[in-house]
Parts: sequence; structure tokens; C-alpha cells
Amino acid sequence: MKISASRRKDNIINNIDYIIKSRGETKVSFSHRTGVTRATLYKILEGKVNNVQRSTITRIADFFGVSCEVIENYDLAHIETVERTLSPDGDKNPAAIPVIPQSAFLASSESRIGQLVTQYPVTWYFGDTSNTVALQVENNINNMFFPEDILIIKRNALPSKKQLALVYSPQKEIFLTSHGDPATFDAEQDSILLGAVIEERIR
Repeated sequence: MKISASRRKDNIINNIDYIIKSRGETKVSFSHRTGVTRATLYKILEGKVNNVQRSTITRIADFFGVSCEVIENYDLAHIETVERTLSPDGDKNPAAIPVIPQSAFLASSESRIGQLVTQYPVTWYFGDTSNTVALQVENNINNMFFPEDILIIKRNALPSKKQLALVYSPQKEIFLTSHGDPATFDAEQDSILLGAVIEERIR
């Protein structure tokens, strides 16, 4: 999508301002959490930066869990207003999260969300989306989930009592367990906690 430099600049300013207000952030907390310096943030919001660097856009996109293109080219307030009226979950904030194939999930576990949404298809998720991705099942997992199913995963998070943990071990590959104690993962032959399953989408 081609837009003018002026429109891109306005979108970036408006979207940053919207994110700060809608997420209950302050400029200081937003700066701290995104890694964008306060000086840079203030200059952008005051319209003093005509061409915001791509690295800065990436940090902001990572914080919001969308692609850089969305920050630069779209009106996030409008997107969320539309999605909120369509969502059965009410006014939870929707965000695009990457849908990662099971075979690539482990290799992508340390990648930033902003990077992953540019590499893989995305799906919308309503709720807290910090460090959240989707796993596209390719091979039977625990005889519970099958190819084409999608699991929404909160990465590196311990599951609650009602959630399953997504775990990897060289012997079992990717599997699910209800164990919530971090020590359990160490005991299971070098198993690694990948995250908690927070939503299941069965095909």
C-alpha cells in the first residue's frame, strides 16, 4: 500500500498517541517498554521527525503486536472500533498475531513478535497479546490436536490450573502437559517450556 510521506507521518503520530492512551501507558512507560528514547518519542509526537526510522517503527510494532505496515499505513483506533463491534468478546483489544507452523515453532521461539508477523500469516486475537503467537498444528499433538488446528500460545508463560503447557523435548518433540511446576520441565529429560495454551481453535 503506497501512501504519501505526510500521511505516513500522521499515521505514526496518531497511532502512537492512541496506543499510549488506550493501553493506559504514559510517555515515559511507553518509552521504557518499547526501547524508544524519550527524546525520540517526544520529537515524533510533536511532529519534528519527518521520516521515522524503520528500527523505531519496529520497536513500536513489536510493542503493539502488529506489523510495521499497520503502524505506518492504517488507523489503529478505527480498526479496533470496528473489531470491537464485531467481537463477541466485547471491548477486548484485538491484535494480529503470527501463525507459526509446528515445524518452525521451536526455531522461532526467540524471535520478536514484530519480526514474526512479517514472516508468517496472522490471525486476530482478543485479549492480552504480549508475547502471544499461534501454533499451526502439522502433526498430531497428544492425540488431542490434529493438522490444521491452531493453538494460541502465551510464550514462556506457565499455565494456570485450567491451561495446558506447550513443551519441547528432543525425545517427544512438541507435546502438551498439565504440569505447572517449572521444575517438572527440567526433570523431563531436558524439556523446555514453550508457553501456555490460552485458546484452542479446532478445524
